Order: sequence, then C-alpha cells, then structure tokens
Amino acid sequence: MSTKAKLFPYPEQRALEDATFERDIIPLRIHSLLLPVWKVTVQATVVVAEDYDLIDRYLSRGIAEAGLSTTPELAAFFSLEPALVDRALRALEAVGHLGTTDGHWRLTEVGLRSVRDGRRYEVTNEDRRELYFDGFASRPLPKVCYDPRKVTLLSPDDVPPNGWFRELFTRWSFDLAALPALSTNPDRARFNLPERIDNPRPLGPPELVYLPLIVVSGVSPAGRARHLAYTQASGEADQDLSALVESTPDITASLRNEQHAAEPDREEKQATEWADRLDLTDHRLVRLPSGLLRVVLPAEHFGADRALPLHQLGSFVVRGSTFFQPWCDDVRLRQRALLSRTRSLLTTRARIDTTRIRPRLERVARQLDAGRADLTTLRALAERSGDTGLVTRLDELMTSQRA
Repeated sequence: MSTKAKLFPYPEQRALEDATFERDIIPLRIHSLLLPVWKVTVQATVVVAEDYDLIDRYLSRGIAEAGLSTTPELAAFFSLEPALVDRALRALEAVGHLGTTDGHWRLTEVGLRSVRDGRRYEVTNEDRRELYFDGFASRPLPKVCYDPRKVTLLSPDDVPPNGWFRELFTRWSFDLAALPALSTNPDRARFNLPERIDNPRPLGPPELVYLPLIVVSGVSPAGRARHLAYTQASGEADQDLSALVESTPDITASLRNEQHAAEPDREEKQATEWADRLDLTDHRLVRLPSGLLRVVLPAEHFGADRALPLHQLGSFVVRGSTFFQPWCDDVRLRQRALLSRTRSLLTTRARIDTTRIRPRLERVARQLDAGRADLTTLRALAERSGDTGLVTRLDELMTSQRA
C-alpha cells in the first residue's frame, strides 16, 4: 500500500469526480501537497459556549426574570425537589454563573450574559491549548484540522520520503498579530475557536507541521482558475481550505509553474502505456473540447472478469499530477454501470434519505452520460436488465418518497 493510500482513506479519483461532476470544474491537474502549518501552543483566558442543561437554563431564567433568589422559592416555582435544585445551583456557582449572599442567589456577569444569549458560557483562566495557522499568512485553520481521528498533521520527521507528496515551502515566519486577532474573529465556529479567547500568549516558539492535501486545479465554465482542496476527512472539497489555497499567491504560483513545466504530451504517453500494460486492445485517445483526455475502449474490456471493473468506467486513472478517463461509447454499457452504482448506493444504506440520494444518482448519471437518473427511469432500466432485487429496492424508495 502506498504512503498516499495510507494517509487518505479514499482514492484520488474521488476528488476529481467531485470537482468535475459536483463542482462543475474542468480539471487540469491534481496535486498531492503538504501544506505548512504553524502549531502554536498558547495560554489564554478562554470563554467556551455550550448548550444549557434544561434545569440550569430555567433556574437561571427564574433568577434573572422572575426575581426568585432562594432555593425554596425556585423549587416551589418549578415544582422540583429542593435537593435537586440545590445541587444544580451549586453546580452553576462552581462554574461562575452564580454567587450567594445570606442564602440569596444572584447571577454573576457571566451568568447574566449566558441568560441573555441563551448559551452557557464558562470562563477558564490560563487555559492551555494548541492552535493551527497556515504557514503563509498565519490564518487560522478550519475545525476539521483539529480532529486527529480524521486529519493527520505531520512533523518534518514524518514527511513521506518517497515523493508521493510535494512539500510546499514557506518564506514567512509566524505573525504574532494573528493571536490577538482571534478574539474578534466572526467565524470562530468554523475555525474551532471558543466564544472568546482573551490575551493569548504563546508558550514557546511555533512548531512547523504539515497538513496533507489533495488539490484539483482547473477552470470554471467562465474561465476562472480554480483550486479545490481536499483533506483526509472527506472526498468533498473543503470550502475554507480551498479559499486559503486560492488566496495564497505562493501556492497558486507553485502549482502554475508545475503545470507549465509538464511535458505537453505527458498525459497521452501515460494513457497509452496504461492501456498497453493492461493489454487493452483497440483503444483510442480522444481529447474532449474541455481538455479532458479519454481512453475510449470496446465494451468487452469492462466487467467482473475483464481487464477493468465496471466501476472504473467514467471514473479517472491518476498518474502523478495528470489523469485520464476510461470510457466506452456503448450507452447500454454505461447504463449498466449506472445501475451497478445505484445498487451500491442503495444497498450500503439501511435507511435512505431520498433528498440526499437523488443528487448522488444524478451526479453518477452525468458522469456516465447515461441519460436521466430519476427513480422511474432507473426502475425501468433495472426491470429491463432483470435485476429484481434493485427493482424492489427502487419501489421501496419511491413509496417512501410519496409518503
């Protein structure tokens, strides 16, 4: 298994399929990159916002809005056991929401703000945490980068040595002004920031680590250059990281230089070598007006016991930063491939959400140029092919859609 396969739980062609058939981008190159990231350990006063527990919310509102101030008053008003109310009030006191004088409860400033905003704020003084910033402009990274179950941040010693990933180099040092800017960032939820982070102070120098990315470079239908970034977490383009790549001249210039340095006929050579190695006879290369290269093959090359599995039809074969699309002009074969992928989508899910499955089926139909992908059409194709199991599944889906 390659280093790339170990790091990414999905194949590169999934990113190409998303860019081409979901984002309507004409892909030109695909890049496996290591984005430099500053990992900064800070100490700060942090305010975290969470949802209220139900009883805490009503007790706090009872003090703020009904003028109730003692445990017996609150217990009687909400018809709760006094012992339960007392425990809840002392828990709110422990997190700084309440104070007490002569047996009367009062809300602190944090407690009052929590009631006003409907969010349970908790202040932690001298909180210590790690924050991630991109290595070019010291911009905070999105929330997905903080989930170690989904994303791997590599130390320089862990960078794969085999050349599968190209390491982007930065000439910029970490901008300390990025730390105080965190407290006023309006998009804190997207960047894994707490409700407030005041007076953040770095504990030691920033550490340089690397975020593995797949980036698909292409153009929009209007001719605008696009660079879509994909993390290990998902085969769907990450909005924030794509915007970061597109707004960083150091990155876009590097990608543009790599594209210009490539051999003009490199794709054709690699496509021909691929077809010859698999003994795919009678193949021909076709360059679409969009620039996409297709290896057009006879129908007999696709199937369970053939050189290419059916799921490879209409997908992509990636070779370094270039790619091409295995294709067949036989529309009946492409409809078979559509039914096969429909079957896979429906059998891997116990409960089907029709609002989510329909766009997936439509995307596959566009990818295969196989005609309409509404449930009625798919059912007719399945019935014609004798796939009674898929007919039954589609009937169930149509019934649930009408319900």
